[in-house]
This record gives sequence, structure tokens and C-alpha cells, in this order.
Amino acid sequence: MSDQDTETKETTDSSEAPEEKEVDHLADLSELEKIKAELQKEKEKAAQELAEGEEEDEDLREVDYLQKLITLSVKFDHHIGMYLMPAFIDCGLKYDHRLAESYTVQLTTIQSFLRLLEKVDGVTREEVTKQCILNLRNILQLVHKNMVKPLYREVGLMKKKPKSESLDNFKTNWNERMEDFQKTCDFEYQILDVKGFLLK
Repeated sequence: MSDQDTETKETTDSSEAPEEKEVDHLADLSELEKIKAELQKEKEKAAQELAEGEEEDEDLREVDYLQKLITLSVKFDHHIGMYLMPAFIDCGLKYDHRLAESYTVQLTTIQSFLRLLEKVDGVTREEVTKQCILNLRNILQLVHKNMVKPLYREVGLMKKKPKSESLDNFKTNWNERMEDFQKTCDFEYQILDVKGFLLK
């Protein structure tokens, strides 16, 4: 074999080597891209599972919140008939049945709306819940203004204070429920102050 042939063979060998390296390098890149794609899929899957879990947790929180609102509206309804009416009678004052009934009917309507919302989700539930909170606050404000305050004003003017267990029970329960309602009013939907309805 001549020197020229030897040189030609070496040149050929040396030119083939980089090609082999280049092929290996491309194979590595292809494998890397494949791994990255798989990792991205796993990441997206994990993010979706997390989002679904958060939505489920949020849904449970909202349902729990609705249950608290329903319970509160039922208890306020109960207090008007169970404690407020006997308190008026014990103190020798006239109890306005029609006025009281107009308020309890509205409270019952709110309860019905809240129960329906347990089967709804999304923006509809949020908006209607917000409106129910506002309506509940407005009704309680009217009860406080037109029934509770007049009762305590009349009792305050009496020289001899009547001993009424119903009056004491109403005050205790009304304040407890109002404090509970204040907590629900601090929820993400709405921030309302109802402390002005507390009885001293």
C-alpha cells in the first residue's frame, strides 16, 4: 500500500469519526426531549389533580358555610317565636303577631334559597349566597329596630323591672347568634358589621 493510499484511508477514518459522534449526540438529545416531554405530562397531570382537589375542598367549604347560614336563619326564626313573643307577654306589652310573621316568612324564604344552593356550584352559588347574607342582615336589622329595641326601651322605662326568663333567654341567645352571624359575615363573599344589633 502506498503512502498516498494510507493517507487517504486515515483521512476517511478521521472524517467518519465525527459523524458517529454526531449521531450519538443527536440520539442523546432525542432521549432527553422524550424524558422532558414525559416529565411535562406528569407535571400537568399533577397540577390537574391538585386543582381538582382544591375545587373539591372549596366546594366542601362552601357547603359547610351554607349549612351554617341555614342553621343561623332557623335559630333566629325560632328565637322570634320562642323567646321574643313570651318576653313581650311577660312584660305586659303587646306583641305584634303580623309584624313578627312577616319577618319569619322572609327568614323561611332565605332558608329555602340556601337549601337550593347546596345543589348548585360556581358563580351562581356565590352570587346568590351573597344576596342571601344581605337579605338576612336586612331582616335582622328590621327585627332589631321594630321589635327588639322597642321592647327593651319600654322595659327600661318601667320603674319595676319585670322578672322574665324569656327576656333573659332571648337576650342571651340573640347575642350568641349575632356573634355567630358576624363570623359568617367575615367570609370571602362579604364583610358586614352586625355588632350594632347586639343587646347590652
